[in-house]
Amino acid sequence: MDIKKIKAVFSFSENVYKEKYNTATLKPLFNKAGKIREIQIIIQLLGLFPHPPEKLIVQLKKKENSLTQQFIKCGSRYVRQIKKFRKSVCLPKILPNKITINKYFKKEKKKANKKLKNKNRKDLHRYRAKIKNLMYVYNVLPKKTQKEIELNEAEINKQQEKLGDWHDTYSTIKFLSHENFPVKTVENTVQLKEQEKRQFKALLKNLTNNPI
Repeated sequence: MDIKKIKAVFSFSENVYKEKYNTATLKPLFNKAGKIREIQIIIQLLGLFPHPPEKLIVQLKKKENSLTQQFIKCGSRYVRQIKKFRKSVCLPKILPNKITINKYFKKEKKKANKKLKNKNRKDLHRYRAKIKNLMYVYNVLPKKTQKEIELNEAEINKQQEKLGDWHDTYSTIKFLSHENFPVKTVENTVQLKEQEKRQFKALLKNLTNNPI
């Protein structure tokens, strides 16, 4: 998550200061950590069922442990990459003016809302990513600056929570469909798909009526 925050801040800086930042050195770290987190979410979600697929959960925990050990082994290399990255970048010390910041947020909100027009899962995922980036930037700004931004923080946080729940379900279904697990056709998968459909439908209705 911290790497996502860093990428969001650099995206903001590139936009308002017209600077370029190369975050390529952080991608291996981001990808490896992301895979571990994905499996942790799936294990947690499957464990909520009245009759959890125990064999599958054991398989996933073994995979999580294996990936975690690999990640730890590469720890010193990741530290070097982070240090190298820190030395290569320098953010401006002075924030842009109120007009520039508000312009950035208005433009990004407009881009996010456009993703809802097609009413499909791919664009809903993109909408989620955009508002997450927006809030990452918002939360690192000084409180005084936040008060000057036209943003319904409470509403967006509610949206993010519901979007997160939907995305966890959606990602679990996708993961199971691409892995060679015998659970693909059993009751748990059917329940997940039904749950995802309900979440998706409710989200589209709510987001259409309450755009950011």
